[in-house]
Amino acid sequence: MNIAKIIETLPEKSAEERARMRDNADRLLTTGTAPQQAAAQQLKDVLDTLEAQERDAVRHMPVAERVVQAFTKRPPSETEEKLLRVLLDNPGSTSSALTQAIGWRAQSWHLHFGTMCQNREADLWPAEKSGLEDKGFFSGILAEFDPNGATFTMKPEVVGALAQLGIHAKARA
Repeated sequence: MNIAKIIETLPEKSAEERARMRDNADRLLTTGTAPQQAAAQQLKDVLDTLEAQERDAVRHMPVAERVVQAFTKRPPSETEEKLLRVLLDNPGSTSSALTQAIGWRAQSWHLHFGTMCQNREADLWPAEKSGLEDKGFFSGILAEFDPNGATFTMKPEVVGALAQLGIHAKARA
């Protein structure tokens, strides 16, 4: 394993890829050989430094600018654009209603929307913690959640930023 080459690729890695790399490093720290443990620790240290720098770089940017940067740096896939548009077209809807509007089943909108947000978290802002497990509520990065009706609405600043990227709600009659 050439740790230097792996470290060079870190800035382009998604949050999901980085999490997988971090998990592998944690595993190697407990089960690896001495050289593997050293490389794993080096990777974790560089990841920590890089992610702190990324968070610091966007900390003082306006929200709309962060959103534009995050979706320019990592353009939305066709599916991600559908996730964004369905929420823009159906503000105040439940996850089930948004899922049905896309033509999917169960509450898969919520899962995919949350993953999309998580993958851009470093370029946006940290997810608020939710639940007893203190896990991040990633959908809440871009959307407001109303617990009374279990409904989602895109945050106003995000609506404007997405419009700058050409992602709009359908015109209403």
